[in-house]
Amino acid sequence: MSPRNRTENSLLRALVNEARWTNHNLALAVNRVAAESGITLRYDRTTVSHWLWGTRPRPHVAAFIAEALSRRLDRFVSTADIGMTDAAPDATTSTCDEPSGTTALHALVTADLDPVRRSRLYQQPFRLDWAVTGPWHPTGSERPSHHHGVPQSPTGHTAALVAMTAAFASTDQAFGGDIGRSALKAYLATDVLTWLRSSSGGQERRELLAAASALTRLMGFKCFDSLHCNLAQRYYRVSLRLAEEAGDTLGHGETLFYMGIQASFLGHHSRAAQLVSAALYRTKGVAPPETHAAFLGQAAVAYAALACSREATTFLSHAERQVEKIDTVSRPGQTPQADLAYRVGQAMLLSKNYRESERWLLRSLGHRPGRERRSRMLTAHLLADSQLAQGQVENACAAWRGFLEDYPYMHSGRVDRAIMVLRRRLQRYRGNPAVERVLSQAMPRAG
Repeated sequence: MSPRNRTENSLLRALVNEARWTNHNLALAVNRVAAESGITLRYDRTTVSHWLWGTRPRPHVAAFIAEALSRRLDRFVSTADIGMTDAAPDATTSTCDEPSGTTALHALVTADLDPVRRSRLYQQPFRLDWAVTGPWHPTGSERPSHHHGVPQSPTGHTAALVAMTAAFASTDQAFGGDIGRSALKAYLATDVLTWLRSSSGGQERRELLAAASALTRLMGFKCFDSLHCNLAQRYYRVSLRLAEEAGDTLGHGETLFYMGIQASFLGHHSRAAQLVSAALYRTKGVAPPETHAAFLGQAAVAYAALACSREATTFLSHAERQVEKIDTVSRPGQTPQADLAYRVGQAMLLSKNYRESERWLLRSLGHRPGRERRSRMLTAHLLADSQLAQGQVENACAAWRGFLEDYPYMHSGRVDRAIMVLRRRLQRYRGNPAVERVLSQAMPRAG
């Protein structure tokens, strides 16, 4: 379309003016929103000028523009509001408008199984207005007085679902979010939905709903680990819906916790603090010590990122006391200790206390079971960051070499992003033999 035949986009221009943004400001904001979904854009003020004068961007970019303006104006802005309704796919609709958690899960999994619709979902932005706690209203006559998650000794279909969740979770930790995701959504679409539709009421159905919520939450986490952030949000929202219908306070809190981890990873620290604080509030007196410790530790990370050191220290102190309560005889394994040490190290790194960060991250690696490969890799990455900040280039390279030894086994968007960060941070040390060895080792899959 020639410039003289285009129609000025007055709706977009009005919103840009309301936001008090220059064309350059909008371009940078759109690039940042896209980056959260693993999409690299390099738009500049010239690109925005073209949009204002009627040029239509690629279909998914309209959603990025709308999300950028939503965040700036602190209200929801749709693609229709920016004059680009027909440029964006209808993947912006929410499955949470469905009448029940079961129908919401069916709608989402059906879309995720379709290659065309899935590719559109991958290109949707992380929505800040979805990173919220939402109400807690256990539904109808089936509302129990107390419900503390999936039972310790489930029976029937719930037992099968719990066993499959454990298997998928183990594979996820060892090999990353990209592995097993297709199998998991097929399982949700077949066995899980069949059981949910055919289950009777009462306690049996509540337990099945709670187990389905936990598996859906795992699916959300796998999507997040693959940096399909909007799709992750959709699974998390369905998980919340299922937990609410189950009256599962603990499961509801656990999903809020994982939503907080995602928000923190993407740099939305205030929202992360709100989500994890809500998880703590809703599971007070319900969460077992290891879960309570994880929530407290993640709250400390969120507040450290906000430079609220006093609050972060308080949360860490409470988390340490919870870890001390864990029965390591009947529940062997060092994962809670490793998780707490990791979060202390992360909080110290955010507070620029690099020496303490290094000490705690080394402690985390000492506790971390070898089967939890991704956690070990992400811990080693943070350890190298803290060491590099102290000028310990050789030590940082040693940590990264350990990270890279596991890299061929790992299929994770977060880990891939860590590789990109590694390469960027080591460029200033080119010529150092240890650095050159690490960069050559990182080259094959980082490029």
